[in-house]
Amino acid sequence: MNIRGQERREFPLSVRKAAFKRCCRDGVPHCETCGCELNGRTSTIYEHVVPDGLGGEPTLDNCKVHCRTCADVKTFTEDNPRMQKADRVLKKSFGLTPRKQKIVSLGFAKRPPQNSASRPVARSFASEESL
Repeated sequence: MNIRGQERREFPLSVRKAAFKRCCRDGVPHCETCGCELNGRTSTIYEHVVPDGLGGEPTLDNCKVHCRTCADVKTFTEDNPRMQKADRVLKKSFGLTPRKQKIVSLGFAKRPPQNSASRPVARSFASEESL
């Protein structure tokens, strides 16, 4: 269960079969994003177009067949940021965000002043007078 109060809904077998048929070209399944050839069950990912957590239904229109690379890219660059923002907005609307507190600290001790290169150096002219 997530903050929105609903369980994740996976695609039923009938939807996965129909999506798999849709992605096949000449009897060989291909990724619907990059077009690479899918070989085996481990590289075939059924991904929600609209994320399930944001109201995406487990229907054929909302299902895409991806290779593992395209599914990871979509998940980490599109879905996760959208879900995190939705969580932040929902938490803020219910007042679940923690109060921001100012950090109180003593700070660091002041360091002693340093000599500057722009100040003239005091020289003694006693050695020049003896000449």
